[in-house]
Amino acid sequence: MPEWVSSPATVYPSDRYLQYVGYAAERNKAEVEAINGLAAIFGQSVKSDSLAQKRMAQAKSDGKVATVSVSAFSQDVLRSVDVSDLVGVEIKDYWSDGTTWYAIAVLDKTKTADIYTDMIRKNAKAINDLLQKAEIDTYSIEGYASYDFASDIALENEGHIRKLSVIKPEAIKSLNVNVPSSKEIATRRLEIAKKIPICVLISGDEDGKIASVFSEVISSSGFRGSLDSTTARYVLTGSLTFEESVSSDNKTRKCRYNLETYILDTENDHQVCPFNLSGRDSHVQYSEAKNRAMKSLAKKIKVDFKKTFAEYLKSL
Repeated sequence: MPEWVSSPATVYPSDRYLQYVGYAAERNKAEVEAINGLAAIFGQSVKSDSLAQKRMAQAKSDGKVATVSVSAFSQDVLRSVDVSDLVGVEIKDYWSDGTTWYAIAVLDKTKTADIYTDMIRKNAKAINDLLQKAEIDTYSIEGYASYDFASDIALENEGHIRKLSVIKPEAIKSLNVNVPSSKEIATRRLEIAKKIPICVLISGDEDGKIASVFSEVISSSGFRGSLDSTTARYVLTGSLTFEESVSSDNKTRKCRYNLETYILDTENDHQVCPFNLSGRDSHVQYSEAKNRAMKSLAKKIKVDFKKTFAEYLKSL
């Protein structure tokens, strides 16, 4: 048995390294266990929603947010371990006694501290750039989006700082980064959203029922739903039409609905976030078929438009 299995700190002294030995019946699983054991020293990574993850991944790919290459790891590891837990980590050795595989994950404190320091500083600059950009047109959807993304980056950076404080506590003092916390940015983002009214005007909307559903979704997203187009920069506008038809046996009345909308930025006439729905319901009486169609439409808006609107905001 190699010494690193029985006494890892002897081979990789704790003043210079963090190390963890994982073991399992298969080599790749031992590797994953070793990495997860090392990652546990830092505590659990904070997870974000899938849309935020997608945006962050794209930003890292574009070089707008700091990241490091982890291509040295196998696909088994990349599928099983959070990529953020692989920064600075190396699998230094493997060994098997014929029954069990052992793997040792090692992190060089000095080298990894330098990596995190660079990442933290780059992300701090990205946060400040976004906040400065938002000042140009704060109470706009773009201004909101800048704060939204800045909050995500700040949250990731706080994770980096937490890890750096474990790896090399003295390095925190020399960071010299000045950015608001993710909570402060998120609070400001919500304040901005509340001051952005989005008016809803749908032609063909009887009694304004569909407009009310849209306003409800908009309000649940943090913005201010409105029916007053004179004060709102943004107008969710469009048309709703119904078409009656009869079944071949003349026993069933069908109501087909078609909804086409988009959000209009009245300041620059940009049309954004298109959203369309169509479908039909039936009954022996057309009035009830139409009533069912309205209920079905409202239900779909609550689910589908909420998703579409969230995707649009994260895409900015």
